[in-house]
Amino acid sequence: MIAGYWNRVRLLQKLILVVILFLIIPVLIIGYVLFSASLSLAQKEGREMLEKVVYQLNENIEYRIIGYQNILMQLSLDSGITTTLTQPYRSLEEEVMGLQQINSAVSRIRSYFPMKTIQFYKSNPNLHEDGGTVLNLERAETKDWYADMKAGNQSFYWYFNWKDDHSEPSLYLSEWLVDYISNEKYGIIHVEVSNRALFDQITNPLALKKGGFMVLDEQGRVLANYLDPQGGTDTVRPAYLERVYDAKQGWYPAKIKGQQSLVVYETNRLGWKVVTVVSQQELWQKLRLVKQAAVSVSILFVVLTVGVLAGFGLRTTKRLNFLIRSMRRVRSGDLGLTIKVHRKDELADLETEFNTMSMRLDQSMEDIAEARSRAEREKLNLLQAQINPHFLYNTLALVKSMAMDVGSSEISGTVDALAKFFRLALNRGVDVLPFRDELEHVKAYLEIHESRYPGRLTVAFDVEEAALSCDIVKITLQPIVENALLHAFVHTGGRGSLTISAALRQESLCITVADNGSGMTEEQLRELLENADGAGEHGGFGIYNVNERLKRHHGQSYRLLIRSAPGEGTAVQLYIPQQKRQAAAAG
Repeated sequence: MIAGYWNRVRLLQKLILVVILFLIIPVLIIGYVLFSASLSLAQKEGREMLEKVVYQLNENIEYRIIGYQNILMQLSLDSGITTTLTQPYRSLEEEVMGLQQINSAVSRIRSYFPMKTIQFYKSNPNLHEDGGTVLNLERAETKDWYADMKAGNQSFYWYFNWKDDHSEPSLYLSEWLVDYISNEKYGIIHVEVSNRALFDQITNPLALKKGGFMVLDEQGRVLANYLDPQGGTDTVRPAYLERVYDAKQGWYPAKIKGQQSLVVYETNRLGWKVVTVVSQQELWQKLRLVKQAAVSVSILFVVLTVGVLAGFGLRTTKRLNFLIRSMRRVRSGDLGLTIKVHRKDELADLETEFNTMSMRLDQSMEDIAEARSRAEREKLNLLQAQINPHFLYNTLALVKSMAMDVGSSEISGTVDALAKFFRLALNRGVDVLPFRDELEHVKAYLEIHESRYPGRLTVAFDVEEAALSCDIVKITLQPIVENALLHAFVHTGGRGSLTISAALRQESLCITVADNGSGMTEEQLRELLENADGAGEHGGFGIYNVNERLKRHHGQSYRLLIRSAPGEGTAVQLYIPQQKRQAAAAG
């Protein structure tokens, strides 16, 4: 009877019956069984997920504190700071320079790690206090933390302190300053970090699940609250968190604001409790979505099977062709191109990976460009801080000698020239300045050189008035002049003549530095312009570096020419475009 009925059923009906009997019904049954069995698995998975979140949060918090500890260690090992805090001082000027060096290091560190205060307590009686950053060690001895730090015999000490007015707490860290040669302590670095600076950069990893976390100290005071933003910090912990102090770590269900939630907590190495809370409804949301999707797909399967199978090939080919065309556009340079992600199949994963790849390529190119720019700025800053130290030492030695042998007028002139030289050279934050200032920088350098070697060098200037207001990248002319003084007059005992001329020609600043020195061969010229190592063996900035900086700043419109021959002197010519300056003046 059944066989006879089956033989009379049409093919489409047979297909529908087969799909219902052997696909839809079994899938629904299996899905129901799996869904029922997966409830406990979902809770376990959610708990494990929260445990990983707690672990990561603890790592982030400890990483932040270790980062500050490393900063203190870096400062304690800084040779410049050590010298400033321990050396004897003979004048107020030396003390001011030392304090400025410490303040510079502090400013640099603060730009990367926010801190409320950084204080250096020193035992050196020769160095005066500056009222804020550098203080006498006797002041630290009156602090409560000093006794604990000294009693514990620890090189590093930290504690968390709450203000009497229940305002924002702060983290305090201290490090002994030790002379590792004599193994004697000569001071303390003491740092205050606000609670906001410590925790604000930690994002809430459970925000998408409508959950959050709290950080509690040993007394149960709230250090960070990403669960109840209105709760503040110095508040009594909620009642449902009382159980977190029963053990170092664990989990338990709790009813919070009418919703059944899961609480997972762990004690970190600092003694703090990191507590995460997520509604179980949010943890099971994906499971409910899977159930609804399974039921919907099962119901619609019979109706959509024919249409889906018929259009599957066409849609797949269309999406693949579009993806290939997009890849070719990226290959041609259209970085950052993204395409619309269709549905949630394997092709969608490929489209998502393509979007990620394209955006990362675009970001990588931007990062490379920014890194190069930052590297150049850092290189310039380093060079500015190390401009020919031998020159500085020789000049200071000259000042000392003049102070002993001659009157104060010559000393004043030399010191003024030296001050002007470094003021113009170390003008931080300004990369481009008027040629007038650059020329003053060179004149200061030559004035000091004349003081060192009087009567040996004859300098002539031929500068048009229009050239003085032209723009030029700073520290461009002085390295060229220095190169001439170091190399051109080696065989004449430093005696010779130097001519510096400048004029504005066809929207370009034309600068010529010519000497009547020993000159160079073609091989020496090529080495000077093509090899960074051979650019300045005496530690100067070097013509090579000047050339590279100007090319990066001006591009192809900039030119540098050197004419030289053995025994005939050398002439260096710069052609620096001034279109931007002219356009600004016209506007």
